[in-house]
Amino acid sequence: MSRPVNAMTYALLGLLSVRSWTGYELTQQVQHSLSHVWPASAANLYREQQRLVRLGWADVTAEPAGPQRTRNRYTITADGRAALRAWLDQPPGATNLESEALLRVWFADAGTPEQLTRTLRTAADEARAAVDRVVEVFAHYLDDTGAFPERAHLNAMVGELLADLFGLLDERCTALAAEVEDWKSTTRIGVDDATRARMERVVRTYGR
Repeated sequence: MSRPVNAMTYALLGLLSVRSWTGYELTQQVQHSLSHVWPASAANLYREQQRLVRLGWADVTAEPAGPQRTRNRYTITADGRAALRAWLDQPPGATNLESEALLRVWFADAGTPEQLTRTLRTAADEARAAVDRVVEVFAHYLDDTGAFPERAHLNAMVGELLADLFGLLDERCTALAAEVEDWKSTTRIGVDDATRARMERVVRTYGR
């Protein structure tokens, strides 16, 4: 039984609506540009490319890639563009956050403050690296060397959201790591003063 069409299928269609790509180029583009929005393995991406062809949403042609070698180039079809427009017309699915670091924080009372501090600092470093990548892309656009300049307005929207999100994660994890360094244990009893202050800030800031 075939798997249902998912968001990555449409992400590949979206890339093909910009231009034709080889299978390798599609995989690299997704992993470079979309990994923080919708991560996917290389194997899954190649399967999705083949599925686009089976659905009639993309055509594939073999082109020379060196002595006795070829590579597949994918091009969106009219049916593929119609499918992409239909997907854009539907409400998006729920946003899901996948973070091993947050899982480790959740269960940190089974470990030590040192372990929790390392987890938080690693999460901060990874978040900072994500922000740096957005800054690098934006710098290219600002000096007129960005890829697909006609799409800069959309890239700027997504990039700004990602930079704000990961920037906040960097800031919060760095502050929490400094706080945890002073802990004697990761186990605490009930809603103490620090915990209450944290909960009250969230309710005060985001409550309706």
